[in-house]
Amino acid sequence: MRDGIDQKMVMDNVHEGGNFTGRYAFMAIMACGIAMLGLLQSSAAVVIGAMLISPLMGPIVQLGFSLCVVDFRMMGRSLLALLAGVTLALATATLIVALSPLRDATSEIMARTQPNLFDLLVALFSGLAGGYAVITRKGEAIVGVAIATALMPPLAVVGFGLATQNAAIASGAFFLFMTNLLTIALSVTLIAKWYGFGTRNSPQHTAWQALVIATTFIVLAIPLGIALKRIGLESWQNAQAREVVQDYLEASGGSIERLKVESKGNALSVNALVLVPAYSAEAKEAIRDRLEAKLKRPVAIVVHQTLEASGSLQRDRADMDDLRAHIDDMKRQLVELRESHEALHEARMTDLLRGLSDISIDPAKHRIIVTVSSGDALAAGEEAALKDHFRSSLPDWEVVIESVSGGSVHAAAHAPDGAQEASGT
Repeated sequence: MRDGIDQKMVMDNVHEGGNFTGRYAFMAIMACGIAMLGLLQSSAAVVIGAMLISPLMGPIVQLGFSLCVVDFRMMGRSLLALLAGVTLALATATLIVALSPLRDATSEIMARTQPNLFDLLVALFSGLAGGYAVITRKGEAIVGVAIATALMPPLAVVGFGLATQNAAIASGAFFLFMTNLLTIALSVTLIAKWYGFGTRNSPQHTAWQALVIATTFIVLAIPLGIALKRIGLESWQNAQAREVVQDYLEASGGSIERLKVESKGNALSVNALVLVPAYSAEAKEAIRDRLEAKLKRPVAIVVHQTLEASGSLQRDRADMDDLRAHIDDMKRQLVELRESHEALHEARMTDLLRGLSDISIDPAKHRIIVTVSSGDALAAGEEAALKDHFRSSLPDWEVVIESVSGGSVHAAAHAPDGAQEASGT
């Protein structure tokens, strides 16, 4: 594995990438600014963009190599660059939060406040991969390492905690940042030793290196392991509480809408929102007794019951909705039928009288005007028959029969509802 490794070239690259420069300072400010804006918006894509910049990887890799070759001058330069980068990042994050109207702790922020043993393992594997990429000059792997370890977002969350004076958020995020920083640096030390760097170290130096690495990992692993155990216990308690509550509700046909389980000292706090077909006064006590028997610890429980429609009522509502839709459809059909009937009625009247003479129809006034020339004048019997026909079929229409002769118009009208006829010139 050591064949083909130019140690001098590797160390030159490590020196160049780990020193404090203007470019490094600028990139630290930009990376933290991007990370802080992404965290405030809870945008994972923006946060990943900040991870890709990752200016802190250079000094961290240099710190790991300085420990491997026992070069305290190099170690001092890397620590100085790290301190300057951290200071600039914290100042940038604090300023952005102070000027921002968004100051709520988003899910992206809270996700970086509770590190556990898995975070240590991620940093360990990432550090080994990063050290391998530096030694073998596989620079593309550094991108993946930067995303996996996510050095800048936890540091930005520390700035958020300082700006909002939230010590819990600031301390949790700082612990995650230091876990990543130290684990990556020590992993780089291990992989550098594996590739033959620092072979000229004395046995005392080797023993000192082993002691520093082992002590650091143990100190980090203990609280992170406890945190992982606590998270696992909370997950188990949540699953058990959900199972107990659901078993109780199934007998009555209810269901869980929301369930929150928290440990408060020796007691367990359970807050449940449930959907039930009927209110039960005994639900709180019954669920609490079952939980205490299952979990073997005191339980403080709050149960909010919301009534939901039963199966039969839901079917009735569905039937009513169908009936209402059917009625609306019938109303629409009646309107269409009425409009069609009026149009057909007008057309039928026109056909009926077309053979007699010129006809005009006034639908608004329900009036039909038949104009007859003097040569086509109706006989008295024909006019009476026509009027009788209208009286039987169209009692609401007024029929006016006009006879045009020599410029004069003689009209005979049939008024509806038995009104008297009128004639005039």
